[in-house]
Amino acid sequence: MPTDFPPLDDLLDASDESLFTSTRYNPQQVLHQLLPPPKQISYNLRSSGHGLTLSALPSEFMRKNCLYRMLDKMI
Repeated sequence: MPTDFPPLDDLLDASDESLFTSTRYNPQQVLHQLLPPPKQISYNLRSSGHGLTLSALPSEFMRKNCLYRMLDKMI
């Protein structure tokens, strides 16, 4: 018997992984219907921006500032 064969446990693990992957990503696979439905994840993230607008800035000079123009684009 050759000694360069992988252990049986490794072969079984690789086979299980291959079967699960084909079952998970192929809706036509016979075992696919036995999987639970995909989990729907919704993220409740805070709104982007910092609430700044150009009209809220104190002066015309500040409104022309590059930093404030870029912040206004992000909002």
